[in-house]
Amino acid sequence: MNALARQVRRAGGLSRNAKLYLVMTAIFGLGNGFFMLFFNLYILARGNDEAFLGLLMSLNSLSALVLGLPMGLLSDRLGRKQAMLVGLFIMVAASAVLLLSPVDWPLMMAEILLGGGNALFMATGPAFMAENATEDERATLFSLQSGLMMLVAFAGSGIGGPVPALLAGLLGVPPESATAYQVTLLMATGLTGVSLIPLLMVRERARSTERPADKQSLSLRSLPLRGDILRLLIPQLIIGLGAALLIPYLNVFFKQRFGITDTLLGMIFAISQLLMGLATLVAPMAAERWGKVRTIVFTELASLPFLMALGFAPLLPLVIGAFWLRAMLMNMGNPLYTAFAMEQAREEERGTVGAMLGLAWSVGWGIGPGISGLVQRSVGFTPLFLTTGATYLVASLLLLTFFGRVEKRPATEPGALPAE
Repeated sequence: MNALARQVRRAGGLSRNAKLYLVMTAIFGLGNGFFMLFFNLYILARGNDEAFLGLLMSLNSLSALVLGLPMGLLSDRLGRKQAMLVGLFIMVAASAVLLLSPVDWPLMMAEILLGGGNALFMATGPAFMAENATEDERATLFSLQSGLMMLVAFAGSGIGGPVPALLAGLLGVPPESATAYQVTLLMATGLTGVSLIPLLMVRERARSTERPADKQSLSLRSLPLRGDILRLLIPQLIIGLGAALLIPYLNVFFKQRFGITDTLLGMIFAISQLLMGLATLVAPMAAERWGKVRTIVFTELASLPFLMALGFAPLLPLVIGAFWLRAMLMNMGNPLYTAFAMEQAREEERGTVGAMLGLAWSVGWGIGPGISGLVQRSVGFTPLFLTTGATYLVASLLLLTFFGRVEKRPATEPGALPAE
């Protein structure tokens, strides 16, 4: 049986809970994609300025950063189903406040709640997937979930674009009015709320609560004593920092260097999202042949020549091609790393580990953009491409050093030919 057939069989054989989670992911991703597409425009259309919008975004990010670890601990205490239900309900309720409040101060409180609810929801997802799939199925499930989110975001951007104009015609208001955006966002919030239905149908399984006597309980205080967890966090922190120096500004890079139109810029990034989603679906087949760690390291290292071509190639078609290939290779291993991290963590700590991975990433993204802005103003993008490439290289080599011998070599299934 070839690798593709095995992946299709594994996807079809996923547990009921795992399939319900994928359905929830698709509905949530579509609603959230609509919301993210138009929320900034709504805030500006209702009369607020860019400074207030920036404040809201900062409150959301700060809330997720501060509450991330406590929410991971809460996930381990509540159980996965209850934690996701609570997180998703908080997000829906906070979104409703953001859209219905006529005054500004509740919006700030709602953004704090939205960040906290999102932190709880996102910290719990990887743990839930790890506990509702076998070892052989995990790479398939994590990659399906990640690829589905990207593909749904791509579809949402295409489908959602005309919605405010259509609603404006029905309501008799201008297409870019606050009312048109508000009704669109309320529909998006309602769609996100529908994702509670498959989550309610999940059957929570009993989890082990016994803690090995020879292991230190996981917390920020005990983290220096837990080398197994630190080794997972260090590469994540380094890659997060490197990405934050450059990735948020690639749209600026394209505009400044090549002066392309907004339409072409949007098309380049939309196709990138589509290709990343498709590449993610291929990752389990590579992991089956080489193992998760080797696949992650290989794809990250293979992305580096394209990162350099993106920064230094003289022709726009070459730069666009390098942009797409870099995005595919660098991101296709992300769900594999999350799956591997969940396998290294004890069951009762997986929510906390998920939150710590998010926290490590957020620390890098909290530091990087500010440094990047100063570098761009002084000397441009050249040092940023070199530094980001260096961080990716270091993180990949550390990952191979830390875990290259830990992961068991994938075994072929009964009836399958040995890997060549």
